[in-house]
Amino acid sequence: MTSNTIQVYYSVDGGTVVNQPLSSNLTAGASWNFSFSQKADLSACGAHILKVWVSRPGDVNHLNDTLLWTVQNDCPIVPGTVTSDITVCEGANAGTLSLSGWSYGTITGWESSTNGGTTWTPIAPAVTTPSYAYTNVTQNTQYHVLIDGGYCPDAISAYATVSVQTPPVGGTISGSDSLCENVANGVLTLSGNNQTPIQWEYSTNGGGTWTNVTSTLTTYNYTGLTSTTIYRVLVDGAICSDAYSDTAMIYVDPVYAPTVLVGSDSLCITNATGFITATGAFGPILNWEYSIDNGVTWTGTGSNPTSLGYTNITQTTYYRMITEGGQCPDVVSDTAIIYVQPLPVRPTIGPSDTVCASAVAGILNMTGMTTPVLNWDLSTNGGTTWTPIPSSASTSYDYTGQNVTTMYRALLEGGFCPDYYSDTAIIKLDSAPVVGVLNQSGSVCEYQVEDLHLVGSAADSLFWEYSTDNGVTWQTIANSDTIDYTTFSIVEDVLFQVTALNGVCPPAVSNQVTITMLPLPVADAGNDTSIYLGESITLNGSGGVTGIWMPGATLSDSASANPVATPSITTTYSYYVIDANGCFGGDSVLITVMDPIQFNIRNVITMNNDNVNDTWNITGVEFFPMTTVKVFNQYGKILYESEDYKNDWNGSFNGSKLPNGTYYYVVMKGGTEEEYKGTITLLGNE
Repeated sequence: MTSNTIQVYYSVDGGTVVNQPLSSNLTAGASWNFSFSQKADLSACGAHILKVWVSRPGDVNHLNDTLLWTVQNDCPIVPGTVTSDITVCEGANAGTLSLSGWSYGTITGWESSTNGGTTWTPIAPAVTTPSYAYTNVTQNTQYHVLIDGGYCPDAISAYATVSVQTPPVGGTISGSDSLCENVANGVLTLSGNNQTPIQWEYSTNGGGTWTNVTSTLTTYNYTGLTSTTIYRVLVDGAICSDAYSDTAMIYVDPVYAPTVLVGSDSLCITNATGFITATGAFGPILNWEYSIDNGVTWTGTGSNPTSLGYTNITQTTYYRMITEGGQCPDVVSDTAIIYVQPLPVRPTIGPSDTVCASAVAGILNMTGMTTPVLNWDLSTNGGTTWTPIPSSASTSYDYTGQNVTTMYRALLEGGFCPDYYSDTAIIKLDSAPVVGVLNQSGSVCEYQVEDLHLVGSAADSLFWEYSTDNGVTWQTIANSDTIDYTTFSIVEDVLFQVTALNGVCPPAVSNQVTITMLPLPVADAGNDTSIYLGESITLNGSGGVTGIWMPGATLSDSASANPVATPSITTTYSYYVIDANGCFGGDSVLITVMDPIQFNIRNVITMNNDNVNDTWNITGVEFFPMTTVKVFNQYGKILYESEDYKNDWNGSFNGSKLPNGTYYYVVMKGGTEEEYKGTITLLGNE
């Protein structure tokens, strides 16, 4: 090939193409070196791609026309700075650090230091980006970036510091107190806080809302509180969130005015029942008190309801209520007075008389009245209807000229009791009511009833009465217009009588019968006890005239008061007795049957030399040698002790039997760490 027939080209990074011909003749098989006269510019930092190729006319195979080179030019690193320093709150924190102002090189990782840069720790996994997100930093930490310089020296950026602030501690307020409203003054003190107070706050609704108090002191003076108040302190958190202290409570008891009682009344002795109610604001009720001597002395009722009920009081009574003042003085209410009027005495206007219809003359004179007469009434139809007599407010009435059989009565003013009538008088020929005779007195067992019968009565109506105070007062039995009556359950001696009414004649009262209450016999089946399987025990029953034990299958004689029991399982025996009056009573005793190999500590010594329970017996102790025991009196003095108990203590101390009574023991079961404590009863040393 002649010179200049081959063209040689090159370009750098795909830029401007440089062309230069081969200016030599080439012979077959020749090789050649070629240098461009125009140099390539590789001064820019980084990798450069050089492309060189040849071209000649007629060349059809282009696979061997081109060469490529890569040339790496590494420039010196500009490491830059991590931005920027920041202060965060310990624990819950997060943020991003960035590398700024750096040039060239490759970021290979971030490192941190917690000791002021003395040592550095790579952050794993490696972070190769120019930013780093930190979270939950707990101590002051420096961060920098490692940069690979390639053929140039590696470099480390300037660091940034993440400073960590300890979270604020709100502290504790001392000085909580309970005070009375009129002296609710004091001082609260904050301690244990690690930051400066911003403000104090208080709440009077249990923490529902808070009111700020501008104060940065650690003490707070409160004065004149009128309601319970909660206090807290807000402490400056700086970078961290502000923090609250704990709370202190000043409980304030209000000063209550004396409670107003509603219910003062004037009542009749027959209906002196009602309620007295406290009104207004008051503290917890401590007690109600009453006085029957016009308030000179007071007696507590032992009750604390808001409304105090009184029933069947028989005399004028004062009532008052005592309420708790808390930190304030207790409060005495005003006084409610229940005036009780005695029941007026029923006067008489008799006597009734039988008179001739054509010559009726006479005067009815009232005696025994204690209240004014309102008017007289008359009835001409046997008391079915009554007609007031005009202008008859006198204590006597002249019935002269009466022309029909007439009943008379007087209406008197009752005061606070209902108006009431005198007895009645009938001016006619009329027979008195016949009340009859009650069957004779009797007796019944306690809680039983009795049937009573009235014989020979002839009256319009009857009513039965009873008395539990030997006839001093009588109670009417409702709906008892009958000659036969079954009593209520008898729990005490009761008198019964019947009153008969016939027209306007005075009432007739029967003879009195006494139902005597016979108390039930007291049965005693003895004390519960324990035996071992195969043992027997004598039961001790008492009470009544005779008795019977049940169940009797394991008893020697169930009709005996002291049968021998040989139960095979734990059994409850019941002893039923009957007394000379035929009344029944009962009691029971539990006999616990134990396995003989059990370690069981008996709790009684009888000390009566009957070879039963004469010594303190610990069943099974022979299987536990070196069992230690100690017995004490109530003052802790040791009365008996043994290092290897043999069931031989007979209840004595210093050679003499101890008095009957209860003593205390401590037993350490031999060969084990089991300790037993209990009481032992000594009997039989009368």
